[in-house]
Amino acid sequence: MNKKSLDIHSAIEWLKSGKILAHPTESIWGLGCDAFNKEAVQKIFQLKKRNPSKNFILLCNSQEFLYKYLINLSAEDKNFLSKNWPGPVTFLLKYNENLPEHLHTKNGKIAVRVSNHLPIKSLFMGFEGFIVSTSANLSGEELINNPNDIVNFFESDDLAYYDERLGKNIKPSKIIDLESRSIVRN
Repeated sequence: MNKKSLDIHSAIEWLKSGKILAHPTESIWGLGCDAFNKEAVQKIFQLKKRNPSKNFILLCNSQEFLYKYLINLSAEDKNFLSKNWPGPVTFLLKYNENLPEHLHTKNGKIAVRVSNHLPIKSLFMGFEGFIVSTSANLSGEELINNPNDIVNFFESDDLAYYDERLGKNIKPSKIIDLESRSIVRN
């Protein structure tokens, strides 16, 4: 076994320890970390050479977990989310003061997905919170879709990969602004 390859239990502990986890999503390999850990989030910005004004997608376990971080949603909005989650759809949602400041955005919305991809769901069996999920590449560059290539490319002692399978989707998640119902990325 590759020393940078982690099973589910090790992957959960890796996240909890503030390290970066390359993880499979429904379609691409992502870089993730404990979103509540400000230093871990900064590590991803540095690894990707990403502009700090650009935001990350956050993964969470359930709609119910998410509600304490959002401005009150109408029953219609909750129902709309329920029709798409869990699934490969990311929503832009208005957050409240409970969200840690380092996750605040210029537009007052966070991008969140409740995934139905089994490897992601399994992480949330032992990890509570949000997980940052961003493509495994340098900002603006081509995606890296092999976990060994990811850990070799970024060369960080704080990076390992969760040894699971990618989903079968061909492209990254659709992004919808809940407020306007407009599709931001198809």
